[in-house]
Amino acid sequence: MDTIKQSLKDVLRHINTGNVVRDGGDGDTFQPAPSESAAGLPGNDVQIWEPAQQIPAMDSFETCPPLMPLDQFQASATVSSHPSSSLGATMQSHGSRSLPPDGILTELSELFFEFIYPWAPIFFRPTFSANLFAPGRRLLLHGLVVACFRFWKKSEPSTKVREAYVSNSREQILLKAINAHSLVSAQALTLLAIDAVGQGPCPRTCNIMAMLLSTTQQLRLAKRSLPASGGSNTALVRNEDSDDDLCSSSIEEEEKCRLFWTIYSLDRFSSMLHGQSGGLDTKSIRLPYPVGDEEWGQVIAPEWFVTGSKPTHRDCTARLRHHQIDLLALLDRSNRLLTHPVNLGLPAPCQEWQSNFRCLDITLSTWFEKLPQNVRELPDRFDWSWIMLHATFHLINIRMYTVAAFPSTTSPYLRPSSVARSRCRQAIRSVTCLTSSLQPHELEKLGPVFAFVVWVAARTLVILWTTGYENANGTTPDDLEPLLGILRHQALIWPCAQRHAEIIQLIVDTRDNPGGPTGIDIFNDTRRTSYGLQKHLGTLAGHPIAVEAFSNSFDFLDIPMLDEGELAFNRIETFGSETDGEWLY
Repeated sequence: MDTIKQSLKDVLRHINTGNVVRDGGDGDTFQPAPSESAAGLPGNDVQIWEPAQQIPAMDSFETCPPLMPLDQFQASATVSSHPSSSLGATMQSHGSRSLPPDGILTELSELFFEFIYPWAPIFFRPTFSANLFAPGRRLLLHGLVVACFRFWKKSEPSTKVREAYVSNSREQILLKAINAHSLVSAQALTLLAIDAVGQGPCPRTCNIMAMLLSTTQQLRLAKRSLPASGGSNTALVRNEDSDDDLCSSSIEEEEKCRLFWTIYSLDRFSSMLHGQSGGLDTKSIRLPYPVGDEEWGQVIAPEWFVTGSKPTHRDCTARLRHHQIDLLALLDRSNRLLTHPVNLGLPAPCQEWQSNFRCLDITLSTWFEKLPQNVRELPDRFDWSWIMLHATFHLINIRMYTVAAFPSTTSPYLRPSSVARSRCRQAIRSVTCLTSSLQPHELEKLGPVFAFVVWVAARTLVILWTTGYENANGTTPDDLEPLLGILRHQALIWPCAQRHAEIIQLIVDTRDNPGGPTGIDIFNDTRRTSYGLQKHLGTLAGHPIAVEAFSNSFDFLDIPMLDEGELAFNRIETFGSETDGEWLY
């Protein structure tokens, strides 16, 4: 019997040895704190999830920083085994070696409210700061590490250690959020999505956004429940208790509301990056607009968002945010128009698409003209909401007019519009004027979405230039260098801006080549998304990426691709010829 017991011990010892992840030789495993268990599952059930380092690396998009295995993270973050070393103290913070010390986390929370909160106001500062280290909110600390270390300007911790913290925090958010649906997990995923969008369009960005949108739907963030009444519509089957929302405080309700509108904004812009329709249905939203910061926590009558309405927002303190939400709904309409397949071989579908285009163009112009004077004019002080409101408006115009001016496929029923070309150039000038009003320190408070606006304007300007409609003598357009300067400055914080700038610079640097700029046919193909351009031109520009994903993705500038058999017309190789039958008036 003793021999049998000893044999069993030997077998179990070998099994445990194979499953335990060592940390620099100390024999400890990295396990989540009990408070971090997903959704309150019993302790025995937690073991169905393998340790974080067993998650397969998402390396299909090489420019996105890979999730570092935990053993590599711990090895890279360990500079001394002495208990008194500063990094040793770092790795012991909160009983978890994956988070920086309390002091650094507190500074990261301050950086969030300085640089990210203006365009992603998902936390109520007093309660967030008071509960920063609460056990049940530890996942938010990982979110702060992922989103805010990019603004860190101190020498300690070192760049290598910061990158290790960020890589591990990305992993922890994915591991915990996939096993829970809660407000905290949704907030952490939102911070992770901000980081992913800042890295640029890639499969990982799509997957993270898909997780975030799924959590949004599970938590029903797009709808605010009202007290039941005889005349209200009530779902006969639902997952939530009927009094779930009624027990929330006004602060919590506003936090949920702001979280949804932040996710809605990320979804709209992320869908453009990948040339796809948005994942959130605007028509299903039943929420009020966010209140002003000074009204957060007060009991006030909210102004409700209603699809298709034309609110004036006259009596609200957060007027610019409300107008921005209305504009995002119009952006959604334009994106659906541009991604809707059109049979270019038949006149009726083309005429219908042109009619819808003109209708939306008039709607946009009317919306802007009816804005209050103080909303249309440049404010005396920097205001993120005002900058993004106007940047988004110009972005919609550039995308739509580029479609009309430079269709990627010839058709007798959908010809290039010279009127659209001139309006497109005017919108680019407006973006350049907008960027010229910004100071370097103000650019740091604009997120990756602003870099996308500048990229779209710069790319379209290069298309105008290389097709002979801008600076016929061959010199670089005057507006191009200021736009590139903005991208280079934002690249210090958001890597996506660096990749955009390098592709533009590739075309500029090779403009005198005998056969024209390198990759100009690919660059001027307006069906290609920014991801598509990275796939084909990234190696030449210094950023090789994987080529197997999104091989037939839609574009943020043009209508969807058609199968080759559906259309027999040739593609436009140059955009130099004028056309008859102007359809945009």
